[in-house]
Formats: sequence, structure tokens, C-alpha cells
Amino acid sequence: MTGLKKAYTFRQNCVAAAVSLLLAQSAYALQDLSDAALSETTGEGVALLPEGFKMVFQGANDASTASSYNRNLTGTDAVKAEQYDTGFIRIIPVGENYSKYAGITSAVLGAKRTKADIFIYGLALSKTDSDLNKRFSNAGFNWGTEANPWLFRAGTATGIRQFQSSNASADISYLTLEAPLATVAASEDDNNIKLGFWLDAFSRTLNSSNKVDPITGAPVTANAAADADLLKEQRIRLQFVANGLSLNGSQVRLFQTQASTVAQQNQTLGMASIIRLNTNDDPSALVYANTDVNKTLLNAKGLRISTAASDDGTAVTPALDRSFAPVFDSNEGLYLYSPNINLVLGNMYQPFVVGSEGNNIILEVTRIPDIPEIYKKIYTYYASTDSSNTALTAAQKAEYKGSTCNVSACGDVLTVGTGTSAVTYQGNNATHSSIAIGSVTLDKATNLLKANDAAASTGVVFRSAGTGSTAVNLGSAVIDGVLIQHLKFKTTGL
Repeated sequence: MTGLKKAYTFRQNCVAAAVSLLLAQSAYALQDLSDAALSETTGEGVALLPEGFKMVFQGANDASTASSYNRNLTGTDAVKAEQYDTGFIRIIPVGENYSKYAGITSAVLGAKRTKADIFIYGLALSKTDSDLNKRFSNAGFNWGTEANPWLFRAGTATGIRQFQSSNASADISYLTLEAPLATVAASEDDNNIKLGFWLDAFSRTLNSSNKVDPITGAPVTANAAADADLLKEQRIRLQFVANGLSLNGSQVRLFQTQASTVAQQNQTLGMASIIRLNTNDDPSALVYANTDVNKTLLNAKGLRISTAASDDGTAVTPALDRSFAPVFDSNEGLYLYSPNINLVLGNMYQPFVVGSEGNNIILEVTRIPDIPEIYKKIYTYYASTDSSNTALTAAQKAEYKGSTCNVSACGDVLTVGTGTSAVTYQGNNATHSSIAIGSVTLDKATNLLKANDAAASTGVVFRSAGTGSTAVNLGSAVIDGVLIQHLKFKTTGL
């Protein structure tokens, strides 16, 4: 794998800035990183340091009106602050091109529900708490430190070969966005993020109106409560809330790929990314009990997807008439406790490419070629299964540089500083993915995950609606050492 030889602070002569996004107190809007913290880094880039950060998408209102989380709701029709979480992101896929199908009348095509209309409401980031029914805590969190901030920088990977043997080993320059590094030592300070949103997604007919209100961005309608194109019967509504999240160790690199005989891969946009969504450094002792105390404990590090609403609102979706957001049931839903999700999507030797073919978009984790100089940088030698291969010498076994990314390790360890000031960080060059949910134990000698099988183990729980709701505990789950050999998505009919 590509060696990472940089330190994650900046030299004094580098281009560096810290952007502190403190919404509560504008006096700290910009804050320079100290020279002491910037003294050991090579390269150039921008350091980002959000402090006291919080945000929530609420509906448009008069500039003098404070957020519903910071004012008294007496005299309004709202009973909860989150009912004002109606600021939205709208996604409108165009659907397939059915004109190529001969013998189908326009009336039949027009009645087909081949369009989607998606409204993502109330997107919120704030400081974590133990409430999985609340999307926004109204408290800010710090995202990184002066010595370990977000980085947007340029870099060079050396000795890279891609796709085919005719490509010489070469240096590849890249742009990268890197979250703060994850430390080897467990730290609860990292698991400090709450993420929440809710959404309405509709299936629409091909002939449905595509007119957009230029003020609100919503569809134009004459009846918000019973729109002819957006029907409740064709809607899925859900709420997503996650507590205790850490993105530390995540990164996305962008670069130009090397030459390839496959047109969509040839010298195009390539990506090497590691997406890390972790909540619990050591979930091995988690147990389930159907009590309020246990539920509060588990909810502090969990993810919930719910669909039942106690107040569905007045419109089929609030974007149509700027009405209130629904109020979701406080118990119902799918709960994933202490999820640790570490996904590797492409690397410098096996790029994830974004390309096109005609009018269609291609997303592809490219195929690992049968070239030792490439696949040995990706594959892993497993002593438990490969030890029977006596033809391999110890030196040959060490040539396989691949490894699995989990909550505790993600490639080659990095050390910054010396002596008592040295800090050891997890790497960011792993090639295999892992997903762990609930009571899971890590064998640090082998870096393998194991789902606990005791009766009280937990991770995946379903809860019903209402007070005194019933719960079904399905236990813990692990998917470990996942290597994507080849994966391709392609849109069709556009």
C-alpha cells in the first residue's frame, strides 16, 4: 500500500487556516491555529476546525424570527420545536425513457408510476445525547483539534500501478478531504455527533406535473392536502436519527486514473475513499434488557429508523403549503445499537471511477487485475486459512499488504511527534471493509471481529409504537473482511 509519511499539523510557511463554525457565538467565527500546532507538517492545504458546530434545516421565516429551538412556542400551533424542521433538499429523478418501447400507448405510459420525488427535511447536526427520538439537541460540538483538524490538501502517492501491466509504476497527484484522524487509544470525545433528518418519498406518474414553485422549490399544487400527483398511498415517510457518531479517519481522494483499455476507466476521475461511521470503541459488553435505564444507555450510541407518526400533519408533504412537520412516535422503529461501519470504496491501486456511457452514468469499483504488483497491494494473507499453502515463504506472505478497516484499526499506524508528546493514530490505507452492530468482540491479535452469541447480546432491535411497546431483540451482527473485487452501477434508459 502507499506509505503515508506526513504529519497532520502544518509548517509555518504552509497555506493553512482554521475555519471555526460556531453558530452560537459569532465572536469565535474565525480562529487561527497556533504556530506550535502547525510546526511539523509537510505539504500545503487548508485546515478546517469546526467548533461549537450545530445546524438544522428549518422552514423559511422572517429574519427577525429565532429558531424554534431558541424561542417560546406559546401562542403558536406547534407543540414541539421539531415541527418547524421543514427546510428541505429535493431530489427529482427524471425516470426512464419509455419511447423506445413500441406498441405502448401514451395513455398507458402516462399512468405508469415511473417517477420519484424525494424531500429530505430537517437535516441536522448537533452534539450527541441519549434521545433517539430527537433529531437535534440544540447543542454544538467540536469537530477535531488544532493538532488534528479536518484537512483539504494536495498530495502525491508514489509507486502506483493501475489496471494493466503496460502501465508503469508512477506517482499520482491527488486532492483529498480528510476528517480528523482516529486515535489508536480509545476516546469517547470522538463519538460526539448527532445526525438527524426525516423524509417523504413519492412514486409519481410519468405524466405528472413538473412545475416548480420558484419561491419554495416545491411542486406547484392546487390542493396541498390531497395533491393529484403526490398521493399518501404512494408515499413512504421515515425519520432517521443517529447518536454517538464519529467520522474520524474518513477520507476521500480525487485523482486522474492511469490508461486503461476500458474506455470508462481510461484517464478519468478516480476516487479512493474510506467512509467510517463509528459509535463505540468497545461494544463487547453490551447487553439487552427491556427497561428504561437499559434503553437510555443503548440509545446513547445507536441509529434509529422509524415510520410511525403520532401527528401526520395537514399536507401530504409540508413543502406544498409550508405546514408543520409530522411528530413521530417516540418508540416505534428499527434500532441498530453501537453500529461501527467502515467502508472502503476504491483505493489508489483499484480506483472507484465516475464515468459516462451515452446519457448514462457509471459508478464502478474497478476490477482487481491478475497482476501481482497490483493485487498484492490489496489482498490479505490470512494465517487461519492460508497457512496450509507451504509454498509461500515468510517473505512472500509479507508481500500481501491488504488489511481490514474496523473501529480499532484501519491500516498502517501513524505516529506524530516524539517522546512523551507522541500521538499514535490509526492508518487510512486499509483495503477491506467491515460492519459491526451491537455486542461484538475484536481479537486484536488477528484483527478479526466476532459477534457475541450470549442470550443477552444485542444490536438489532425492533420496537412497536405506543407506550409500553413490545420489543424484539435479534442480537448482534458482523460482516468482516469484505473486499469488493468488482462492483458496477449504471443508469439505464436516460
